[in-house]
Order: sequence, then C-alpha cells, then structure tokens
Amino acid sequence: MHFCYVDESGGFEAPDSSPDATPAMVILGLVVDTARVPAMTRDFLALKRKYFAGRFVSGHALSHILLEIKGSEILHMTRSQSRNTRRQAQRFRSDLLDLVAAHGAHILGRVWVKAPGKSMNPVSSYSFAMQDIAEHFSQFLQSISSEGVMIADSRTQSANVRTAQSVFTQKWRTGGDPYPFMREVPLFGHSNNHAGLQIADLIASTLVFPMAACAHGCKPPGSVHASSRYEEVQKRFGKRLRGLQYRYRDETGRWRGGLVVSDHVGQQPGTILFGT
Repeated sequence: MHFCYVDESGGFEAPDSSPDATPAMVILGLVVDTARVPAMTRDFLALKRKYFAGRFVSGHALSHILLEIKGSEILHMTRSQSRNTRRQAQRFRSDLLDLVAAHGAHILGRVWVKAPGKSMNPVSSYSFAMQDIAEHFSQFLQSISSEGVMIADSRTQSANVRTAQSVFTQKWRTGGDPYPFMREVPLFGHSNNHAGLQIADLIASTLVFPMAACAHGCKPPGSVHASSRYEEVQKRFGKRLRGLQYRYRDETGRWRGGLVVSDHVGQQPGTILFGT
C-alpha cells in the first residue's frame, strides 16, 4: 500500500499585489510505500535535529515532529547575504532529497504560473490539481499492483470538504471510477503529526517553488522572489528533482504525470522548470 502526501506552496493572490506575493502556486504529492513511513519519519526527525539542533534540545524525541521547519524560513536563508547561511540551506535541501530517494519516494504535482494582475480561484484550481494528482497516483498504483490513499494537509473544514467532494464526484460517478486503485477520497491531516506532509511541504516550497519562480514566474521589481539565488537552487537541484518524478506514457504514447506546469502567461514548456 502507498500514501500520497499532498501539500502546497505559494498563494492564490495576484503575483504583483505586494512585494511578498508569490509568482507561482505549487501543489505537490509525495508518494511513499507505507512500509517505509516509520523509517522515513525517524530519518526526517534526525534531519531536523541535524540542521536546527538548538530547537530540539528538550522534550521527548518523538515530540520533535510537532515543531515544523517551514519552507519560508529555508527560502529566507537562501536569499541571505551570509554565505554560510545560504550553504546551510543548500545542504538541507541536498540531504532532504537524499532522504526522499533513499526511501524510494516519488513526486507528482501541478505548478500554476500566475499572470500579472490576476489572482487564482482557490476552489477550482486546488480541486483540479487534486483530481490530476489522483489520476497519476492511481496510474502509479496500477503499475505496481498496489493500493493507496491520499493524505492532504488540512486547511479549513469547508476547503477540505470541497476538495474531497471534487474527487468523490469523479470516483463514484456512474461512468466508471477513474481512480480504481485509490481506496478512499482524500483524507486530511495536520502536518505537525505527519513527516510525509512536512517533507511534501519542504519539497514544494524550498525546491519546486523557487525553481518555478526562476523559470516561469512574474517577478515585478521589489518582489522578494526576484532573487537571483533561486537560480542557484535550479542549477544545483533541478536534475535531481526531475529524477524523482513518477512519469508514464498513456495509451496514446504521451508522457503524463510528474510535475505538470500550467504556464498560460509565457507559454513556456514545463521542462524549463528543471533548468537546462
């Protein structure tokens, strides 16, 4: 059996609405064999203690899952004037990708590139992305004769209900189940208690998001996300991130899955997300 942990990075606001506005929205799924979850959780706790030891000096070791390392903090370190701080952020990313690869995990997801002056519809865009991830996750499960469940980071009750309903209406429609290897519609958990959700958040926010901002995004003057440091993330980790995708050919021979980029602004191919 497999879990697909889903989390997001970025906001739905217009990319030029404020200096902190995000140029892209990332919704990412991390696919993990359930048998690997215990070891992955322990390794992730060790990773947090390694790079942020001062925050985990007290309390039971397992309680350290409750304190999250936010992607926004790693991005702030990435943009730092201090070379040592930037190096710490890069080493953290490298070890995070090593952890994901060591446990045989894969990534799926969608990247929305936002147009200047235009915000996104939170309901329709998030629901569409969840249906998309569910389709590719189900294909993955079929390919290895497994079953699975999606676990998404909880937002508000109404947002959770709408998201689950968008998959429910597809899964139980009379025309046939497009996700036959998923045992249930998406479930929701608090990221404080799930290493998988915290890892999905960090991949989305510290890797995919800066790469998308570098390759595709609208970055008006004064935007914090116009940092040239994001290009360093793309150059150093683009190839490794690309290799973690789950991609497959459909019945027409077309490549599907992985990180799908919706760039209706620049019309750039999704492959530039990972650099040259």
